[in-house]
Amino acid sequence: MKRETEIHQLIKAVVDGETKSAVELSERLLGSGFPVEGLIHEGLTAALRSLDAKCTNEEFNLLEIMLAGRSMMAVMDKVAAKYLPHSSTAEPAPGRTIVLGAIKGDIHELGKHVVKMLMKANGFRVIDLGKDVDPASFVKAAVVEGAGYIGVSSLITLTIPYIREIREIREILYKDGLPDIKVLAGGAAIQQARPDDLNVDYIAKDAFDAIHYLNSVGVGV
Repeated sequence: MKRETEIHQLIKAVVDGETKSAVELSERLLGSGFPVEGLIHEGLTAALRSLDAKCTNEEFNLLEIMLAGRSMMAVMDKVAAKYLPHSSTAEPAPGRTIVLGAIKGDIHELGKHVVKMLMKANGFRVIDLGKDVDPASFVKAAVVEGAGYIGVSSLITLTIPYIREIREIREILYKDGLPDIKVLAGGAAIQQARPDDLNVDYIAKDAFDAIHYLNSVGVGV
């Protein structure tokens, strides 16, 4: 019961943008033996879902989102990163390289940041393009970097047409000899959609689901 209370306190601290409290609670939980995967899944991912909801309705407040984002990244960078495994793979194969970014029109990077750290912990080489990324830039980066995957995030439904463009561009190049590059998508705006609706290979429910998908197609650790 105490641990459940601390997890709820962590979620609230992150959502409220209370960075110091969020970091202290995270350190206490992990120091007591709570697994880092549990901290991310039960704490940070739950907080992220709450923030996702705010981004898609009338409760949206940019300052609140920015403060919460700062708290979440502090927990990931200052606490969780110390407990995540470090891959021994010095030079990941092309199939273990993924290009990540928030699609054009979306400036939110919270979920992407969590995904990025988990990908690295699982032995992937991650090319982070940042936010508000043009569809063609995803494909160009994947080609230049020899990536086997493109991961695109979106919290805004208006960006969906841009997501569809990524694979349309990729398919044109595929006919000209480009290797098959899988396209994953994630974020609150697209959770009710089907892969065919977005013209992607997979829609991840969260960061762990994205890892599981990559593992299932033979490129995970």
